Amino acid sequence: MRALNRSAWVWIGLLATIESMDILTTAAGRASGAVETMPVSATVMNVGGMGLFVIVKLALVAIGAIAVLLALRWAESGRPGANVILAFAMSAVRVSTVALAVVSLHNAVLLQSLQGSG
Repeated sequence: MRALNRSAWVWIGLLATIESMDILTTAAGRASGAVETMPVSATVMNVGGMGLFVIVKLALVAIGAIAVLLALRWAESGRPGANVILAFAMSAVRVSTVALAVVSLHNAVLLQSLQGSG
């Protein structure tokens, strides 16, 4: 369980890092004239600007971390079904991290193309 605990912290840290990169590339893109194409993100920024966008991104990381850490505690205490919940929570964090890494990479490529054409 200790290795799983360490793995959970690593994935939560990776998610936080990738969310930060998404925030930075989104802010840089908007400053360069790019338009947000993700409908939910665009709505959040239209309603509350980059400040609300950052708050939502940080809240998503916190929610993922809380879900994983609670599931870890439940699994350690031997609660029935806790291992299934833990596996689901860890999978959600991993898939989100990888998907967001692809999005951030796309944002970085888009920024590079905007700087090259300007």
